[in-house]
Amino acid sequence: MKKLWAAGAVAGLVLLGIAPSALASPPPDHQVTYCHATHSEKNPFVVITTDELAVVQGHQDHQDFEDVIPPFDWALPNASGHFDGLNWGPGAADFIANGCVGGPTS
Repeated sequence: MKKLWAAGAVAGLVLLGIAPSALASPPPDHQVTYCHATHSEKNPFVVITTDELAVVQGHQDHQDFEDVIPPFDWALPNASGHFDGLNWGPGAADFIANGCVGGPTS
């Protein structure tokens, strides 16, 4: 019965013109890609992409403030703001573009 209900719900969304995948994740224009610190000697950073609000709501102070995050503007229906970036200095954009390899000032 649950499978039948789920199939009906998905079919209903499709008939309304709403793709189920559109409900599962925020729009791509609300995404930010950055270098996440892992505290691993072998692989100290990994590239991740999250919703901007995930950064604003707490990820920036994660891992001892070692992530390398670009600045961006964010907006909600009743609030907006600017995130100044984290560890955003010379070479940071190239570091992200290079897959977080080589260090942010290399």
